[in-house]
Amino acid sequence: MSGQRAGGHPRRRLALLALLAASAFVTVVDATQGAGTGPPAAGEPAPSPVHLLTRYRVVGCRSQGDVAYLHGPHRREVAIGFDDGPWSDTAAFVRMLERNRARATFFMIGDQVNADYRTTLLRELRDGDVLGDHTFTHPNLTQTPDVYAQLERTIRVTRALTGYTPCVFRPPYGAYDESIIRTARSLGLATVLWNVDPSDYSLPGSAAIERRVLEQVQPGSIIISHDGGGPRGETLAAYPHIIRALRARGYRIVTILELLDFHPVYVRCVRLCDGIGVSRPELPHGAIIERAS
Repeated sequence: MSGQRAGGHPRRRLALLALLAASAFVTVVDATQGAGTGPPAAGEPAPSPVHLLTRYRVVGCRSQGDVAYLHGPHRREVAIGFDDGPWSDTAAFVRMLERNRARATFFMIGDQVNADYRTTLLRELRDGDVLGDHTFTHPNLTQTPDVYAQLERTIRVTRALTGYTPCVFRPPYGAYDESIIRTARSLGLATVLWNVDPSDYSLPGSAAIERRVLEQVQPGSIIISHDGGGPRGETLAAYPHIIRALRARGYRIVTILELLDFHPVYVRCVRLCDGIGVSRPELPHGAIIERAS
């Protein structure tokens, strides 16, 4: 039997070095400090091999801006947002996205966020989807005196059920004003609207939904559709065709975080990762690893 040096097989050593290099593109910050991006500071030690066994779970995101975002930068990317879930059809939307290797942002009504949907919401997080705030009871916020409570209660129930704190918010009916934007910002939420609306809630048929999206889309678009609030089979049937057509036009399908250059936040799994833990090299570019204070 031939001998082998303590360093292991050359291919395995190269693979390990590649994983260590990939981990250098993740920012590490203290929980009490602001977010940052970029490689580690000069002189910071490279991760040891044990870090490759450490798992991290997503716990939220960091957004910015005191405006209502209708679209992202003018680049060949689009983001899809599904509203009014979680709902009986939401799990089917998650499976559809998985089959098509796409990610989306789910803007949720807090009053519907309950234990029945925990598995589905964790699956969304595992897949790289984003959870957003769509108020607690879906009111017109410009006619509601308790805007803060509508947003904060949804944040609270989402965090309690999934461990994730949203950083993006979509006002029901697109109704907002400057006061609502300021209130959302005080809770760490960016206000996100849309510039592509197929009016799928009116049940126009899957072909009409597809046609309307593709007629309106442009670089940097944010698309609104619905996974809840009623029967959504037409929307579900339309989106595989929409995703394929967008990619044929050269578009990348991204989350709203990616489109707007916001950052997901991860922490090291102390006990259980709820099935959504990833290794450090698997963290997305620009992710923040937050240390407990």
